[in-house]
Order: sequence, then structure tokens, then C-alpha cells
Amino acid sequence: MIKPGTLFIPMEPVPHPEAFDDESFGFQVKWDGTRILAHVDGTVELFNRKMKRRTIQYPEVVETLSRTLSGKSAVLDGEMIALAGGRPDFHSLMRRDRASEEATVKYLSARIPVTYVVFDILYLDGKSLTDLPFSGRDRILKESLPSRDPVVVTDTFPGMGTSLFEAVKEKGLEGVVAKKLESPYEIGKKSRKWLKIKNRRTITSLIGGFLSEGKKVKSLLLGLPAGGLLLYIGRVSSGLSEEKSRLLYEALSRLAAEKCPFLQLPPLSKKEKPVWVLPEISVEVEFLEYTEEGFLRHPVLKDIPGIL
Repeated sequence: MIKPGTLFIPMEPVPHPEAFDDESFGFQVKWDGTRILAHVDGTVELFNRKMKRRTIQYPEVVETLSRTLSGKSAVLDGEMIALAGGRPDFHSLMRRDRASEEATVKYLSARIPVTYVVFDILYLDGKSLTDLPFSGRDRILKESLPSRDPVVVTDTFPGMGTSLFEAVKEKGLEGVVAKKLESPYEIGKKSRKWLKIKNRRTITSLIGGFLSEGKKVKSLLLGLPAGGLLLYIGRVSSGLSEEKSRLLYEALSRLAAEKCPFLQLPPLSKKEKPVWVLPEISVEVEFLEYTEEGFLRHPVLKDIPGIL
């Protein structure tokens, strides 16, 4: 039975190819952040999906939950996000999530505010709620936890998957989760009672290196600016036509550098010999989502402004 202090792997949705309308489902925005489970019972403890403690990383959330749920015991499920320009910024969130020193946490808390978006409640005041249908848990959540910055209870839209997904696409958000209204919470399972519909998004990044084959680029090593260096976000090879590979090889060879421009060395096999370059050429890449490591999943090269 779920109760505060008992750690568990959360329920996960499975991919679904397209948005749909169905009155037997409730639809929620899928936020681009990291899964966080909050255990409240006199104190507040936060854990990620791998059951690793994340309490010290988000002191403002701990403080708000302590005040809002004072005298109550609860287990909440949600997503921690960092907003930039009104949209979630995954890599800024990762700076918060990976901080462990008190001084660093305090510094980042003032510069990278976070929001804990709560979408489920699994335990309340001595009673496990996992066997209740999602519609019942959703009602209890909204009755028990008022939204007070930086803790927000997400909206649920019964039956309205298509219109919600179009709104998500327009705002460049990650996607939508469809939850069967009668579904219980299945601990540690990926269940078709929860479906995720992903919005492919586009990001502009800088090239920090490449792998070659002859005088053609085989794949690009990509990053985002971070303190004068690059934060590595992955590699892309899909979308590299013969013409793009040749033109990029010529342009990047002129920018070859001795030192790796990334904050941390990208994961490479022993056989791979990258050419590091000055990060002066940007590319537009379409991708599905971020991995837990912060890398692009299923990236496809779309455009190279200034070269093609």
C-alpha cells in the first residue's frame, strides 16, 4: 500500500500516435520536466521516478507544500518544471535538479524558479487512493490542494483531446496525456489506460563537433550556450543528405578547434574520433522529447541557416 515514506516507481503512460476525443478519458497537458513524487507527513520529502531524493533541490516547493498541507498526510504525483518565456525549459531545470550543495541550490533558486505541477494524489490522511478511479482521485486532488505558487494543480479536460493537443502544439509544449477516467493507479506499470501523445518540437542549437566519413559529415554533436561553453544535448544524423554532409564538412573544417567546447565530454565510443569546432554554426533540429539525461530523442536535422 502506498503511504508517505514508502518509495515506489510511478505509473507511466504509453505512446499513442495521434490526438483523439473520447468521453471516457480525461486529458492533461504533458509538461516538459522531471517526474517528482511528494511525500507529506509532518515533513515533506521529494523523490524522482528512480526513487532518488530531490528534497534539497527544490526548497520553495517543500516550503509551500508544508504550509498548504499543514496537519495533513499525502502522497502527490506531478512534474517539476522551470519556465522561461512562458514555456518549460528542460535544461534550466536540470541545473536545479543536479545541484547538491546548499549554496548552489540557494543561488539557482533565485535565478531559475520552478513550478511543481501536480496531476494525481495517491494517499490522503491515512487512506490509500490508488484503487479509486482517476476521476475520483482528480476530484479529491482539486478539493485538497489549492494552487499556490510554486505548486499548481493541473487542469483536466474530459473528452477534449484534439482541441487540447492543438493548443499544446500552438504553444510549443511537449504533448498531452489521456487518462481513462475509470483507471486505478497501477504502481510501477506502463499501462494503456494512460496514453501520451507527443508534439514534435524544433530547437535551435550550436554545432560543437562532428564525426566524419571521408569528406562528409556523418553526425553532428550539438549543444546550447552555458557559461561560455556548450551544454551537450545530443547528436543528429537523420536529415543529413549528401549535399548537407558535404557542405557542412567544408564549413566546419574551417572552424576546427583543439579543445572540446562542451562542459562535459559527449558520450563517445572508443572508435569515434570527433572533430571539435568553434560553435559558430547553428542548426534547427526537430525532436520528440528529452531523455532523462537531457539529450534529444529522435532528432532530425531540418535547417542550417546561412549554409543551406
